[in-house]
Amino acid sequence: MIPSEWLHAFAVFAEDANMSRAARRLHLSQPAVHAQLKKLEAEIGVPLYRRVGRGLALTKEGSVVAAFARDEAERVDALLRELRGETGERCVVLAAGGGAIVHVLGGGVHAFTRKGAARVEVVTADAKHALDLVRRGLAHVGVAALDAPPADLDVHELVETPQVVVAPRDHRLAKKRSATLADLEGERIVAPPEGGPQRAALDAALAAHHVKVAVSATARGWDVVLRLVELRVGLGIVNGTCTIPRALVARPLRELPRVTYYAFTRPRPRADVVELVRAFIASR
Repeated sequence: MIPSEWLHAFAVFAEDANMSRAARRLHLSQPAVHAQLKKLEAEIGVPLYRRVGRGLALTKEGSVVAAFARDEAERVDALLRELRGETGERCVVLAAGGGAIVHVLGGGVHAFTRKGAARVEVVTADAKHALDLVRRGLAHVGVAALDAPPADLDVHELVETPQVVVAPRDHRLAKKRSATLADLEGERIVAPPEGGPQRAALDAALAAHHVKVAVSATARGWDVVLRLVELRVGLGIVNGTCTIPRALVARPLRELPRVTYYAFTRPRPRADVVELVRAFIASR
């Protein structure tokens, strides 16, 4: 049986894969923490972390063990509270992008917190980061727009939505029921930052349809994009889940693929985690 102190030490280390910070949080020397982690690796029989450049990173197996260690610590804590008759408030950590939190999950969070089963701690994270936080046990639930659901997590589809172009009400696109990429020719656009999947997909679609636009600004977050469109910085392209301000109109962009949001958890989640996911589904 693996000693609980080894698992606890690894769970603390896995928060940011930094040995010295883990030692400070555990009130141990760095060699003592290193020794516990090496004993855990030897017992399990696979590497749990590796050196990347000047730092350390968890292996795939290390992420699994870190999540298990945190889940085990939560179960022990819940058992002790039950045996002692304690009724302390539990916390469910939710990792999702700002746009999803505001425009997709608000109703579900509201319904869940009204029941008072647990409080929700929100961590803003893009899709890649949310998946990583859930896999490492640093978040209980993640929500993101994904091209395909991950096979190693429990996944629930929440909503499928079109991508829309947003413009002021007096813009020529406001007279259309839907828009094409060709309608954007020569327009100024508030685009996602370069280097991300949203910008790459938009650039590829524009190139495929031989449409040239002028990027007047870059912004991350649907609400920021919408505000910049209100200020007439340029047109914006957002998900159809967004609440559109009265001064603007949204028109579906037919050539862009629809976006699907998923909620994902580790297998066998806690009962209150399941309830939060159910609240998300019910609110859609």
